This record gives sequence, structure tokens and C-alpha cells, in this order.
Amino acid sequence: MGPDQTSPLCREHSMNGPARPRPPATRLPWIAVFALVLVASWSPRPCLASAYDFLRLTTPGTYFAIDPDQIIRRMDPTASDDLWTLGHGWGVPPIFYRSKVPGLFERMDFFYPLGFREETRFSSKLKLTPFFESRWSKVPPLDGFSRCLTLYHGRSDMGQDYWGFFPIYGYTHRRLGVDHNFFLLFPLYYESTDDGTRTHRVLWPLITYANGPQRSTIKVWPVYGKDAVRNDYFSRFVFWPFFQWTEKHPGTEQASSYTACPFPVYVRQQDNYSSSTHILWPFLSLYNHYRSGFQKISFRPFFSYGSGGGIEEYSLLSIYSYKKDYNKASTSKTSDGYVAVGNGEVLTERTFLYLGSIKKLYRKGCLVYARYKFWPFAEYTWDSNKGSHLKVPEIIPVKNDFWDLNMGRLLRFVDFRDTPITRELSLLFGLSQRTEVKALPHISRPPKPGEDSWSELISGSFGKQ
Repeated sequence: MGPDQTSPLCREHSMNGPARPRPPATRLPWIAVFALVLVASWSPRPCLASAYDFLRLTTPGTYFAIDPDQIIRRMDPTASDDLWTLGHGWGVPPIFYRSKVPGLFERMDFFYPLGFREETRFSSKLKLTPFFESRWSKVPPLDGFSRCLTLYHGRSDMGQDYWGFFPIYGYTHRRLGVDHNFFLLFPLYYESTDDGTRTHRVLWPLITYANGPQRSTIKVWPVYGKDAVRNDYFSRFVFWPFFQWTEKHPGTEQASSYTACPFPVYVRQQDNYSSSTHILWPFLSLYNHYRSGFQKISFRPFFSYGSGGGIEEYSLLSIYSYKKDYNKASTSKTSDGYVAVGNGEVLTERTFLYLGSIKKLYRKGCLVYARYKFWPFAEYTWDSNKGSHLKVPEIIPVKNDFWDLNMGRLLRFVDFRDTPITRELSLLFGLSQRTEVKALPHISRPPKPGEDSWSELISGSFGKQ
């Protein structure tokens, strides 16, 4: 989650019912007061904070709706998964931007994406790439890490202190996936300890040696090497990457192997379910699924053909594709789109000459998600839990909350978000912005069913319902 966030509101009731009528547009402060008082009295569950706490945010700025997933993962991991929050932000991105929820979350981004300062009830973070970085926990075990250029110090989750000045000298505990690390004049010498086995590296990554209960390895890269980690991993190479043999988790359900002899003339990958053989990788490949009997041959980029196990499919020059699944009685082709059925859900998707796509998800016969993407002109997304978002145009496919709420709208002529608790409109590349707080939490009606045609793609991408 970016610094797009935060200010208190009550827990959200079910959003999946029919849309309620929208309240008349009035001045934002009166809407905020009315919404908070009404929702607080309407909800039988306790609110995050009072209307008075909300109104203490007197700094001019913009309010944003924060969905429950963002609250749980970022601001408050103990929060309920049906909690919606209003976020208050102010600033001039990307130079600086401040967002806040009193007592819960506060963040200042500066020279985005290079630096930020973030404070929550659980952690404190400060970063200015590449000069400084600090991340410390406020709750036990009070572990953390601080770095200034290449000088660093920290504390592990087991209370072990460590420090270092890269590349001269240093060590760490329980970082980078191992129990201990140590380096001296890196890359001259580096060692790591994991599960009681110490691995030595000289002129990393050229020479590696380990001989312990959990690992045995000797490598002189790229000439020769062999490695064995417990009974889970075995590998050997000669003149890497031309001759390689790798085996993972032998004798288990997750077993897999890889052979190159020599690469790329002959390459084979295999597991308990299937195998793939490549000749002059990646041009010619043969795929075989043992359990279903499905086999497929691909001669990239010209054609591919597969059959068996109740499935038949082929494609030509990545322009036309056809698939028939006799097991599910479904057919899909380039002109019709793709259909997948499973777990009580139906997913349909159709692409249009790589310029656009229509994607819909149905659950128990009801539309719960739809996305219309007409690149680079517009994109519209509707979600039964999160609301809708219209972006005109949508050129850069960056999926990030801070980008969408701040940087992204500066590249859009129209940016309209309709969440369960707010309507947020940005026009003329961010020059005009407006936010309304809904008197009653609700989500706009879903798009009307269509035939996934060109006309529906264009009209749907611009938000026509």
C-alpha cells in the first residue's frame, strides 16, 4: 500500500446487495459529518474513532477510501477483514505527499519512489534510496535493521545484534534466508551457516565449498560443480550452462528434474505429472501430461497443436486460437473468448488484437468482477466488494495504490473511483479533484450483461453501464 491512506470510519456492512440511491452532491465537510454520524448510529459494531477525531484533520487535502485488504496487510494486521477506512492525504506528488490516520498510520513520501517515512502502531520505517534505510518493530521481538550507505547494524528476531561495513567486514543473524552470514573483503571471502552446515565462498561466486550434515558441495564456476542439499536437491554441471543435471525432492510427490545436454540443443524438464522436451529451445517443444493423456507440439512462433484427455486445441501465428474441452462441454476461440469453470465460479475472457480485453467473473450466476481494457485509451474495473474505477487514458500498466491515487491520475484526463464509502473524481490530469463521502455505504450497480463484442469493449472501457 502506498501513502494513499487513511482516516477513520465505521466497519462496512454487506456491500453485495442492490445499489442504494446516491445522495445529492453537497459540500464535503457536511457530507463527512452526516456520513460519520449516520453510519456510526446505523452500525451495531464499534467504530474506529469518533466524528470529532475525524474532523480534527483540518489540513487541506484529499480523502481516499482504503479497502480492508490494505488495512490488514499494512496498517493494522489485527483488523477485521470487512473494515473500510477513509484516508486523508495532502501534498504535491512526487515531491512530497503525507497521509494519516490518527493513532493508526502516518506516512510521508518524498521524491517518490526514492524516500518515505512511515509510522504505525507496529513498526517504524524510514528510507531514502540509496543513502539510508531503517525498519524497526515496535512490538516484541523488537527486531530491526538500519543502513547508511554500506554501514549497517541490526537485531534479529532472537535478540542477536549484528553490524557491518560492506564490503570490508560484517556479519548478520537470521537474514537473507540463513542462520548466520559473514564476509571479509567481499567478494574475496564470504561464508554462511544454515542448519549447522557452513558454506565457504572464495571470489564469490566462482569457488564454493561445503562439507556438513546438511550440505555437500564443490564448485569452480563455470567449469565444474556438484551440489547436494539434504535429500532434497542434487545438481551437477560441466561448462555451465551447456551441460546441467538437476533433481529436486526425489521420491516425493513434488519430484522434478532438469537436463540440458547441451543447452539449447536438447533440454528436458520432468515431474510426476508431465514432461517437456525442447529441441533448439525455445523453438520446438513437445509436452506430455501423463495422467490425462494430453500431448502438445509447439513450433514457435508459427503454430501449436494439442490433443488428448478430452481436450483439443491449436493456434496459428498467435493470431487465431481454438480450444475444445469435452470434459466441461466448453469451447473457446479467438473470436469467442476463453471460458473456465471451477469451484462454483465461471471466468470468461476475450482479447481484441492485443489492444484490449474483456474479463468477467461470475459466482453462483451473479457477476462479481468485470474489467474492460481498451489500451491505451481507457480502462474500467468493477468489483462487487471494492467498487469501480474508470481511467481515461490508461497508458502505463502500473498496479499500485500510491500510483493510482496520486501519480497515475496526473497522467489521466479522467480518473473516477467509486468505493463503498466515497466517490473520488480527478479531471484534467489532476488539476481538478473532488471527493464525496456517501451517506450510506454502497457500491454502484454492475455492468449490464453483453456479448463481449467490440462495441461492448469500447463502451465498457469508458464506464458505460
